[in-house]
Amino acid sequence: MKKLIFIIFLAFTFQTCFSQSVKVQVYPEIPKQKIESIGGNYCQANYTDHAWDAIGETTLKDFKPSHVRVALPLEFRRKDYSEYKGSKIVEQPTVISLLESLKRMKTEFGVSNFTVSVWRVADELVSNPERESQRRIKPDKYDELIDQIEAFLLTAKNKYGVEADYFSFNESDGGYQVIFSPEETIAFFKKAGERFRKAGLKTMFLWADTAQPMGTVEFATMIAADSTIWKYLGPLCFHSWWAEKMPDSEFERIAGFAKAWEKPVWCDELGFDAMAWKIKGMNESWDYAFRFAKISYRIFKYAEVEVSMYWTWQNNYEIISPDLKTKYPSYYVTRHYTDFLNSGTQIIHSISSDPEILSICGINSEGKNVIQIINLKNKSVSIEIDGISGKLSKSVTTTENDHWKENSIKLTGKNGKFEAELPAQSLNTLVF
Repeated sequence: MKKLIFIIFLAFTFQTCFSQSVKVQVYPEIPKQKIESIGGNYCQANYTDHAWDAIGETTLKDFKPSHVRVALPLEFRRKDYSEYKGSKIVEQPTVISLLESLKRMKTEFGVSNFTVSVWRVADELVSNPERESQRRIKPDKYDELIDQIEAFLLTAKNKYGVEADYFSFNESDGGYQVIFSPEETIAFFKKAGERFRKAGLKTMFLWADTAQPMGTVEFATMIAADSTIWKYLGPLCFHSWWAEKMPDSEFERIAGFAKAWEKPVWCDELGFDAMAWKIKGMNESWDYAFRFAKISYRIFKYAEVEVSMYWTWQNNYEIISPDLKTKYPSYYVTRHYTDFLNSGTQIIHSISSDPEILSICGINSEGKNVIQIINLKNKSVSIEIDGISGKLSKSVTTTENDHWKENSIKLTGKNGKFEAELPAQSLNTLVF
């Protein structure tokens, strides 16, 4: 018995003495992308009769996004098409609500960059009106559709003082809900781009705006086959759905492709499960928030995204209860990005010695060093951070049981080398 106890003691002592903490090495001399905006989707006009809602107003106040994406409805099934054809689109109450929302976003909340996306178009414009998705617009109806889009963009600019920076058809590679082949995309961009220019609009097109990272490079490559439309192409853009099991290398392909074309990378629908709306209460859970933290880390770390737009900052995949009384865990996870890695943050290279410890670092617009570390482990872990200069001025930790705990991380060490204990299953931000 004494021999057994002695063996256990030796084993414990060996483990304690020789176990190593996880090391995160920061390389300030290796710059990556600079964050332009942590933004969000405000697309309620696509799903309700009103573009504005209470959750959207709250997130505009709390997160102060410079970049937003809105939905322009171009189909009203309870109305005859003749009632909203062409310039009549701007007479529709939902569209007027959207125009008023754009003006408020700009004048009251300081939004400076607007993307307008279309999901639905009238049955009269498509070759397969019986379909709910993958609806294909007839080529001879392009001008008729552009009439509607142009009328909206000009009204927004001339009457409401908001000029859209970018336009897209949502996930047109997959057809959610309009589908375009690369050849059809080229044809539409040529026609619409020329008309926008003649109308005095600066609006360009998101390049790709794909449903998921996989296939983005291929779709964008085929669109770029016609050099005459390059002048109309904006940032390389993708949605992050269905990517949890996708290798990081696919994100890296997007970053590499964009660099070759000297284009920024945008993720204008940031999320991980496009079908989450089917599971009641999923968006209210810690699991949802933690998975969102992981996909956010990956798009910034590997795709080198400069502009992200959370899906959504309204009452749809909502991060706040409709009565505004409860902020869900994903709200607090989002604040780690809006508060600490927002506009002007220069991302710098970092590596972790453990695949379950995820790190991303940056120098914010105030010149402060920021490091975010996600501990995926089911136990607390000791972290050694090397390469960060300065003194810890603030820390925030988010866990399942404590969504926003400030200044609980205690550092030891100096001269750019620090050690800290991070709780299990946690998102941590440290500001130096």
